[in-house]
Amino acid sequence: MKTTLLASVALAACVGTQVFAQNSKLDTILFSLSLQGQASVSTSPSAVNAGTWSAGPKYYKTTGIKKMTQADIIKDIGSVLGRSYSSKAQLVLVQGELSGFFNVIPGLSNSIAQYNENGDLNGDNDVSADTDLAVDSTILSADTITFVTLANGRHYQVNPVVGAAYPYPVGHFQPWGQIFIQDPGYASYSATDPLCDNVTYFFSLDVQECYDCFYMNSFISDSSFTSKAGTAGGPPCCTPGSSLLGRGTDHYYLTWSFDDTQVNPYLNTNNVLDGNGSASGYYVGVPGIVPSVGSLDGTLPDALAYVDTIKSGLGTPSPYEARFTLNGIVTYAWNLEFVNKSDLLPDFVGTATYAANGYGFIQLTCQLITGTATIHETIVKSSTCCLDIPWYDSWYGIGWDTDTTDIVFENAAPGFTGTNATTQVNTPLSLSYHFAPNNLYYHPAVDWTDAPAGEGPVTY
Repeated sequence: MKTTLLASVALAACVGTQVFAQNSKLDTILFSLSLQGQASVSTSPSAVNAGTWSAGPKYYKTTGIKKMTQADIIKDIGSVLGRSYSSKAQLVLVQGELSGFFNVIPGLSNSIAQYNENGDLNGDNDVSADTDLAVDSTILSADTITFVTLANGRHYQVNPVVGAAYPYPVGHFQPWGQIFIQDPGYASYSATDPLCDNVTYFFSLDVQECYDCFYMNSFISDSSFTSKAGTAGGPPCCTPGSSLLGRGTDHYYLTWSFDDTQVNPYLNTNNVLDGNGSASGYYVGVPGIVPSVGSLDGTLPDALAYVDTIKSGLGTPSPYEARFTLNGIVTYAWNLEFVNKSDLLPDFVGTATYAANGYGFIQLTCQLITGTATIHETIVKSSTCCLDIPWYDSWYGIGWDTDTTDIVFENAAPGFTGTNATTQVNTPLSLSYHFAPNNLYYHPAVDWTDAPAGEGPVTY
């Protein structure tokens, strides 16, 4: 069972959004990565991988630099999906938003809240008869709006000042969207009707939030905004009094992972819900790669039987197996502009560069990775995009976390409690997971179980 998520999220209000207009924004994802791993462990200075382990190998050599691009990643995904993508296939971010100033109202983030945490639609512990949940993608109602927001002096809670122009905090929702393979060259498809496969569940994106007195949360920015009187047509209820325009450059720290094996919970056949909802339910119906040596390959040390010969012959090649993680800073240079003259509100359009270092388990060997990724945004004809394809996932967005979708603050301002008091982080529709304050940041009063009296543990 899969859940159909919002198919037409856009920076808009009421009807008449850029999704249904002549032009749309297309985000193309490019990778340029260099890999280096071990080529040989040997008892001989001239022969690779010769001899036995018990003899104590004395000669070690690494590989030359190997290149990996989005074309390799597309092939890896195709091996799981049973697709032979054409040379025209691209990785794209559909309805992508990369700026820290991008925001959603709680109604949108809770749009699939009627599912419980097991993915059960009606609470009867039987998902076999449940139908997919579809969010209305024809008309964006008042509770399915995404928008631009500015800093407001809060980290989670809404600004308590009545009539505040920008009540919601910034910096909790980048990157946003879903990752697709778009292939206009696939059999029976074309440039105006490309094949669109949602492959979001192959990836994991995490943003580290860092809270301070500037209330920017997860990002820093050099940017400026101006207000422009609304001129868009349409009924009075849908004509904005003014629109924000501007330009800037945002920076944030991103961890970006890929996994096409059954170690990935979305590709693990053991994660299918049974009648009692006892399993996680993450499985999307497509089994990940299982190498000949077993599904725990590369994750459980010494799981293989011991063979003294260095050339053990225990397994067979696994040319499309890949798991890797990148870490680095995203730099997103953008203009806030109208994609179509008739749009009610502008959109962020620009280019994001990601300078990353990382590591991976690729084709059965450990690899150290350096390189870059780029997300290049262009304005194209709407007919060439994947905008009319629903967002699919197992039950929720890749970044969703039940623990932070409804945060209640004990010291909230009067009248502001529960979901009405917070910007919801890690929402059901989130592409990226945003870490809580100081998570993964070492602090002795938090991490030491024997912290001195009066110094811990500290809660944030």
